[in-house]
Amino acid sequence: MISTEDSIIRLIIALILGGLIGYERQAQSKSAGLRTHTLVCVGSCLCMIISINIAMDYYFTFGYNNSDPERIAAQVVSGVGFIGAGTILANQKDRSVRGLTTAAGLWAVSAIGLVVGAGYLTIACVATALIFLVLTVFVRLDARLEGRFHKKYVMHLVMKNNIGQARKLSTFIHDHHMHIKTFHSHNDDDAPLADIDIELKAAHHMDETEIISQLLAMKGIKQATFHVDDGSQGQENHGH
Repeated sequence: MISTEDSIIRLIIALILGGLIGYERQAQSKSAGLRTHTLVCVGSCLCMIISINIAMDYYFTFGYNNSDPERIAAQVVSGVGFIGAGTILANQKDRSVRGLTTAAGLWAVSAIGLVVGAGYLTIACVATALIFLVLTVFVRLDARLEGRFHKKYVMHLVMKNNIGQARKLSTFIHDHHMHIKTFHSHNDDDAPLADIDIELKAAHHMDETEIISQLLAMKGIKQATFHVDDGSQGQENHGH
């Protein structure tokens, strides 16, 4: 059995470790910040403590040999997935695709809470330090590798706002071996024209003039720009 004193200590440690990760996310203005990460970590720790105590209590009090201290805790891992998905869906309200790192961070923080609840405090502290390292230092390494092996492009389009047009655009991007990093729409779903910005990456150089010509040749494209994402603005072109 985990004593009340030990339980309180573990919950406080979970609060501190979860708060460290949440602080970094809050500093980056992410949808899940300090409070969310702290609550997930403390909640996971509590689930682990209760899971262990219930299993031990049933064993010593009632003699149940099949008590499983992992049963409640196991649900935390899958349950946190819904919160992670929520951080991504929250960004989709702004018609953009973001939040994957924050979702992964929430999942990792829940694991830290479980580890603290199980009493492996040293492992939890090391894991927290490593996760913090990934979120702070690796982001620079990720940007450096991204710039070395991929080119970033920005595409701005004004086109007919319907599913068929969106599918044609998706096929165009796929056929040119480009991948969407972010997508943002400047108007409502029911607007006749879609005014969108798309950040793309490609493993090879793209001919900007050729891409614009092909885009404007597509039926339904009214305006198009396409340029390397170096802070400059591409020339706006109009279709028919």
